[in-house]
Amino acid sequence: MKHIVVIGGGHAGIEAAHIAARMGMSTTLLTMNLDQIGQMSCNPSIGGVGKGHMVRELDALGGVMGRLIDATGIHFRILNESRGVAVRGPRAQADKVKYRIAARKNLEHTPNLKLRQGMASAFRWNSGTKGFAGIELLDGSFIKCDAVVLTSGTFLNGQILIGEKRIEAGRAGEPPSTHLSEQLKSLGLRCRRLKTGTSPRLAKESIDFSKLEIQLGDDPPRPFSFFSGRIPQPQVPCHIVHTTPETERAVRENLHRSAMYGGHVEGIGPRYCPSIEDKFVKFPDKARHQIFVEPESLETEEIYLSGLSTSMPPNVQERMVRSLPGFEKAEIIRPGYAIEYDSFDPLQLRRDLSVEGLEGVWFAGQINGTTGYEEAAGQGLMAGINAVRWLRDQAPIILRRDQAYIGVMIDDLCTKGTDEPYRMLTARAEHRLTLACDLADARLLEVSRIIGALTEDEIQTVEAKLDRREKLRDQCDEAWVTQTSEFGAIALDAGLNLNAGMSLRDFFKRQNLTNVHADRALALLPGWAETQGGWDAAWERDLLLFETRYDGYRRREARLLQHHQDWDGVRIPEDFPIETLLSLSNEVREKLKKHHPETLGQASRIPGITPAAVTLLHLLIEKRRSA
Repeated sequence: MKHIVVIGGGHAGIEAAHIAARMGMSTTLLTMNLDQIGQMSCNPSIGGVGKGHMVRELDALGGVMGRLIDATGIHFRILNESRGVAVRGPRAQADKVKYRIAARKNLEHTPNLKLRQGMASAFRWNSGTKGFAGIELLDGSFIKCDAVVLTSGTFLNGQILIGEKRIEAGRAGEPPSTHLSEQLKSLGLRCRRLKTGTSPRLAKESIDFSKLEIQLGDDPPRPFSFFSGRIPQPQVPCHIVHTTPETERAVRENLHRSAMYGGHVEGIGPRYCPSIEDKFVKFPDKARHQIFVEPESLETEEIYLSGLSTSMPPNVQERMVRSLPGFEKAEIIRPGYAIEYDSFDPLQLRRDLSVEGLEGVWFAGQINGTTGYEEAAGQGLMAGINAVRWLRDQAPIILRRDQAYIGVMIDDLCTKGTDEPYRMLTARAEHRLTLACDLADARLLEVSRIIGALTEDEIQTVEAKLDRREKLRDQCDEAWVTQTSEFGAIALDAGLNLNAGMSLRDFFKRQNLTNVHADRALALLPGWAETQGGWDAAWERDLLLFETRYDGYRRREARLLQHHQDWDGVRIPEDFPIETLLSLSNEVREKLKKHHPETLGQASRIPGITPAAVTLLHLLIEKRRSA
């Protein structure tokens, strides 16, 4: 029987191992410390704008992150709720202790999956880098397997930096992995150093919360997973505080002692999650910066300061923290730190996340240059799925850019690469109107059927929702709105003068209508008030209004999308002699050789490749085929 090993117990490893086992493949999750599976090394939260979209997509495809946060979340909020269906995203504060326990328990009870503690030191093939044979461990043992998914996080040659101090570590209190990274480099893979960081943790009792702005969660909290019931954990508030002039003085007077500005950091840090040092240096005109004060767990008294990531020495961190209102007597339990680690150029990956030239090897997570739990989880899920399908001689599953934010992320990595830690943003997606996070279950239903990780009951839950949604659309087309109809009073209240009748769907296109007016109109339809089967009336109303009011934009986007899909369906032969195509410019040939696009669509998304060059490349491919 064929066997897969997933290396790493972080969020990418959890998803890769879980989905491989759910697909019926014999799987082993290998990690340095079984007690640290699912550890939240940085901010103890899941989701957000863009990131929350990916968690819903994970859930729709059979992933586990959404269910874990629903079971352990202690503060849920929908972000960007007033900005429209396409860009709003769920976020939840996790009880990090319970999340870690729930993650391990879930894996321990997943059929076909075994957990093993140990450190991988080398990959072995039967011939060169063909025919994957297994994994050598640092203790001298050997795991025989047919494929491996490497989700190493920050552990490859990891170094923690606090001020002038440099500590060899993959995470605070845990050793780095050095042997495996050196082997990968010796095999010719292009490596670079990246950096991320974390904030100090404080003692809750040392903070005066009366001076902070309270931030309540949604009531009731809305689950991440399409298949969760109620949220079981008690809900707690978070708080907000802002930096002061003294905070800025503490930073500026000690920049030379910062690991980053003192010249101790080699790696490139994340643009969209900057350290507090970066904030003051790069945004000198900003008077103050917002800090989120977030509980880490109901089981501990630790508080996380999101937005205060730093690599300053501990005494400077204390001065910075105590400059905040309400933190005059604050005690730091764990100082913040920066961490550098090896990652590998994602342009060396195929679109299924397998590594070119290394048979049977998939990469997922921070090793590919991303940052964030959700980004790692999305890659882990797809790497696990495609490793299983490769072993079964099945075609890989490649999510399109219009199908999922996960597809946008992977296409960005494999097509454009990244020279800094990549974070998912809704602005990266061209097709945001079709990628609303609450539509992920419907949008990805057919892919879910192919993967086979959802139960029959879960599939039927999605189908029932789609059937009810279609019946609602039919009712809106059939219901007729006139001044004398039962909808007339609603139109009058909204200030609409109905000179002629119209369908209820056209009626909903009128911008004068508020949500209250829409709810009154929908209440007149038979069956609307029924709430069985997870029907969320407020969301379904928002979705209906979104569809009707943006119908023209959606149709235009669909036409553009068809053109892109046509190009994505044209494969570039692996042995296509790019270097001999003198009709293409030197720049285009160099970019094609560097990026190795698999399709014309992928080639069209490489920066610097013009539509004219893609059209010419298409002609050359067709000419070769007909020769």
